[in-house]
Amino acid sequence: MANQETPRKKTYRETDSVWKDLLNRYFPDFLLFFFPKTYQIIHWERDFEFLDTELPKLSPQSEGGKRLADKLVKVYRVREEAEEEDTWLFIHIEIQSYPDPRFEERIYIYHYRIFDRYYQRLRQKTSGAETAQSEPKPVIPLPKYKVLHPVVLTGVSESYLPNQYEVKEVDGNRSRLDYPVVKLIDYNKDWTKLEAETNLFGLVVMAHLKAQELKDKPYQLLDWKVRLVEILYQRKYSKEQTRQLLRFIDWIMILPKDLELVAQEELARLEGEEKMAYITSFERIGIEKGMEKGLEKGLEKGLEKGLEKGRKAASDMVLRLLKQKFGGELPSEIEQQITTLTLAQLDDLTINWSSFSTSADLERWLRLQKESITTTI
Repeated sequence: MANQETPRKKTYRETDSVWKDLLNRYFPDFLLFFFPKTYQIIHWERDFEFLDTELPKLSPQSEGGKRLADKLVKVYRVREEAEEEDTWLFIHIEIQSYPDPRFEERIYIYHYRIFDRYYQRLRQKTSGAETAQSEPKPVIPLPKYKVLHPVVLTGVSESYLPNQYEVKEVDGNRSRLDYPVVKLIDYNKDWTKLEAETNLFGLVVMAHLKAQELKDKPYQLLDWKVRLVEILYQRKYSKEQTRQLLRFIDWIMILPKDLELVAQEELARLEGEEKMAYITSFERIGIEKGMEKGLEKGLEKGLEKGLEKGRKAASDMVLRLLKQKFGGELPSEIEQQITTLTLAQLDDLTINWSSFSTSADLERWLRLQKESITTTI
């Protein structure tokens, strides 16, 4: 039997990151699958707005920069009878992959900070409408608003269920916040129903659960990876949905490289049968090998002809392969930054590049390299 290379374990940050990418792309599908009652009260014919840039300003100071998979989205609620004004819903979504003893407290802090931030903005609008005119005029009613906190737990703990924050004291003093929590492991109870689910997040949940269950059983994981791709092709999703789901399955169900080659052959056969072609693990292996060889050649040239020429050869190879990964040209500023990386940084990039879902992930990695240099100086 061939020696198997132990697959690299995903960190919590990496796992949360791939979930966040799906949330960005398929927010309505996410709510419909996990929180159907919330989905039903949203006015989907009106635009919704991601407010991710607001989250760093609202997060608890000790958590700054650590939260990858929380989202803040502003939507309109469907009006009820006799309602004359809109209601905004600020939906703060958390994807939590491990037990956190302060999780409930963090949700509570987010709740009052989100509420207070938009309360202040509404007050400013109201006061501005009153003072800007010499004579008072009827003011258009401003939207009411509510803050919701749907939570998805992706970990394996049976007992962990952080669905309430409460503080009580004497004389009836009490603060309490309840919010809905969905645990992925609960979907194991009705796998047949999950396999029949047509919402794309049904497939996401199956991939995540099997990756957890079979992490130490690579041959069974291989079988399930192929099976889930078969199910994916049978669903007839759009080309972009299929591509993104393949990326998720490939990212979450990581195999030793020798078994990945077996998966490559089997999945290539499936693609041929379905007349589809997508860049997933099978191409990723080839690209990784190309990057390794390219960097090795660059290093060899560095020894033979000088480090600068070797670095340029390595960066040129990395650029070509990154363009292939992202399906086209890269922004000129990104290309410029890559050409200035050191050989050590290029080597680090070849380790991290497969975790990039989009070019934005690459940009963040490059910013970190720049910041580390500045800090060192």
